Amino acid sequence: MEIKHQVFVSSTYLDLVEERQQVIHALLELDCIPAGMELFPATDEDAWTLIKEVIDNCDYYILIIAGKYGSMNGKGVSYTEMEFDYAILTNKPIICFVHQNIEELPSIKTEKTESSQKKLLDFKTKAQTKHCKYWNSPEDLGGKVSRSMVQLKKRHPSDGWIPGKFAADEKFFRTIEDLRNKIEELEKEKFLSFETALVQHSELAQGDDVIAMKFSLRKIEKGPLLETIIEVSWDRIFSYVGTIMIGECTESEFLEKIRLVCWHSLDPKIIGFNDYSQIGIRHVYFDVIKVQLQALGLIIKGNKKRAVADKNTYWNITPFGEQYLIKVRAIRKTL
Repeated sequence: MEIKHQVFVSSTYLDLVEERQQVIHALLELDCIPAGMELFPATDEDAWTLIKEVIDNCDYYILIIAGKYGSMNGKGVSYTEMEFDYAILTNKPIICFVHQNIEELPSIKTEKTESSQKKLLDFKTKAQTKHCKYWNSPEDLGGKVSRSMVQLKKRHPSDGWIPGKFAADEKFFRTIEDLRNKIEELEKEKFLSFETALVQHSELAQGDDVIAMKFSLRKIEKGPLLETIIEVSWDRIFSYVGTIMIGECTESEFLEKIRLVCWHSLDPKIIGFNDYSQIGIRHVYFDVIKVQLQALGLIIKGNKKRAVADKNTYWNITPFGEQYLIKVRAIRKTL
């Protein structure tokens, strides 16, 4: 899709007709859209309001200064300088092109009065505080504008403008809405498929069914480490791991929750004789738990986009899993 950038070309007009033609030609070759004050009456206050709107809609601003200060408003400020000040005020990317040898210009293209000459000098000094290039001829100006615009667009990327056929219209927004509705339908189907899968796999261990895991623990204070079997129900395991998976969690966070549920399942009489770090979940048990919770339709692998450097495995709760978690964790009224 071709993107065009609109560029406001600000300068005096009658003394720079040929120069502006070169600039406009250079911009068109770069697929830019030139805009400028020559389209409007210079002394029309309503036109000034329109000019500001045009500058607002431009991506970049170019100022050309030669030997004329230009038409002025009632306060003695030229419209060219007003445009420049407004471009600064609105944070437009700006590049200025100043004639290098004003004294060599024909008298018809220079200011005659001392007052206008001073205003031009002050304006030029102000413009030179911005990124500035110097030129000597219309052709030289056109070439420098072309090269400078390429760099300006690289330093200050802008959204630009696209052809109308690519613009979002009512049909586009209807399509977006249809796709949104389709996604909702697919989410519902996904939820139902998980629910159906659970019913069809009723032979799977679930709910109050337990998984037995072995650990080496002390049965008495300062006693030897003895192999101990801890039995934990699938609902209890899921009630611990499900909450941390809302919004996705890492596999290490998943494993830590399983350690915690096992620790909380120990006989309170022997907890004081042991250390939490002794609950080391063997990979064989962890793998069984991961597969079982997936088979029950409660969890899935995470699929959020992350940095390339992120090598973690992520897990997410399913829509059905969220509903089941509410059922398992919700506190019921006492009768």
